[in-house]
Amino acid sequence: MTTAPLSWQELETLTDYQIDTVNGLTNARARLRLFGQPESDVRVTLYRDNHAWCPYCQKVWLWLEEKQIPYRIEKVTMFCYGEKESWYKRKVPSGMLPAIELDGRIIKESDDILIALEKVFAPLNQGMEDPTVLPLRQLERLLFRAWCAWLCSRTDSSQQEQRNREQFMVVVARVESALGRTPSPYFLSGFGIVDVIFTPYLERMNASLYYYKGYSLREKNPRLSFWFAAMETRPTYCGTQSDFHTHVHDLPPQ
Repeated sequence: MTTAPLSWQELETLTDYQIDTVNGLTNARARLRLFGQPESDVRVTLYRDNHAWCPYCQKVWLWLEEKQIPYRIEKVTMFCYGEKESWYKRKVPSGMLPAIELDGRIIKESDDILIALEKVFAPLNQGMEDPTVLPLRQLERLLFRAWCAWLCSRTDSSQQEQRNREQFMVVVARVESALGRTPSPYFLSGFGIVDVIFTPYLERMNASLYYYKGYSLREKNPRLSFWFAAMETRPTYCGTQSDFHTHVHDLPPQ
């Protein structure tokens, strides 16, 4: 005799597990986050992707959670998964994500959003334009480009593949050096804006390079491993973190 698997609804009746999406830990299901404050305090609406995968959205999402700024969430379809909602294109004609509405003003581009939020709610330890932050922001972009070159470029020869790999290793070594400049596991003396900026891409590099290139970013780089371990102690990061399978198979459609 075979037994049919239980439906999600049937499974739900067997547990009393509840998620407080409004005031509890960081979660992808939330439509409103208050952190114990009144709804009248909400000044920000975050427009992000339906499936909580977009790396640029994750930066802004993580910042808001770390700062505990009350905000609403509106979810929007990514271009690679279907048509943009017409209501969103009326607000943001390009359809790009993320965007925020801050005191009735639409702001686009993740870095511009973070700068605007800092001006209203104060920086997250350091500011986006702090002299200690700017070179690390540039380093993150170098790492991003080296990752894309190795992971995504079509190469006609094993020599070109090797060059792309070596260039990535050079930039990773610079990241390791940057992480080693303080005793903190983070990029500066404590968790701050630089970690928020690096988070989405290091997370995706760790998954994609292991799957497609057989290279473990975390195992080969002790300071990055230390950084990942520290990040995974933060409920804010764990609530925005995706999984290897999703990263590996969501990257190609991008």
